[in-house]
Amino acid sequence: MKSSLTNVTISAYSGNYTKGRSQKISKITIHHMAGVMTAEQCGYIWQKKGRNGSSHYGIGNDGRIGNYVDESNTAWTDSNWNSNCKSVTIETSNSKTGGNWPVSDKALNSLIKLVADIAKRNGLGKLVKGQNLTWHSMYASTTCPGDYLRSKMDYIVSEANKINGYGVQNISNNTNNSSSQKSGSNRVKSLQTALNKCGAKLSVDGSYGSLTTKAVSKYWNYKEVIKWVQQVLKELGYYKGSIDGLRGPLTKDATRRYQKDNGLTQDKIAGPNTIKSLSKK
Repeated sequence: MKSSLTNVTISAYSGNYTKGRSQKISKITIHHMAGVMTAEQCGYIWQKKGRNGSSHYGIGNDGRIGNYVDESNTAWTDSNWNSNCKSVTIETSNSKTGGNWPVSDKALNSLIKLVADIAKRNGLGKLVKGQNLTWHSMYASTTCPGDYLRSKMDYIVSEANKINGYGVQNISNNTNNSSSQKSGSNRVKSLQTALNKCGAKLSVDGSYGSLTTKAVSKYWNYKEVIKWVQQVLKELGYYKGSIDGLRGPLTKDATRRYQKDNGLTQDKIAGPNTIKSLSKK
């Protein structure tokens, strides 16, 4: 199975991907090519014996789309086997190298259309950033897909959802809250509950006010709050470990990657600023 948007098909070498899938497709993962390339050039890379890597699709700098691995098979793209098993992966050409690794408007527009098509055909429903629309640095210590594409994830999700009929709600209508507002409120409520277990005496009202801010400043390093951080990072796709309240290597790495993707200081520690950011997701 492949997208009808495909302009060119270049089959990857059979030793660079796994035939079949062990898990149902549940998400899309975006990558960049770390270079200015055509769809054909990307495909030729996956044809090399011993490359030990591949992607389902590639988008050239001119916006043309290449297909290299059928969606029914498992491409080796995400540097994480579990993620590979659930993902349809897309490599995207840059428009120039280095810096924030920008992408041309043509490539970005093709990426949005391809994301929408993959989501619709595979029944992924409404796309949610960090859940069923993910990116490489969520699963590995890498700069991929570059700062430019990471900054465009909300836009990609919004535009792809529009294509598939998931319109943007009118937030001026007081009878309808956006899903992000509901999610943020629920996150704050669960945070307030965790803080109360540490000794705070907060109203669990979903409002991140001055009292919650003070409680976070006091209790941010307590076990119950660390558990809350781990749970949110897991829900956002960053953390794969157990919810144990320990600030171990997996928790630190997940925190660093989240901080990087959200413009926060990459100290690997979920302090008050990171906690406030997480509460809004």
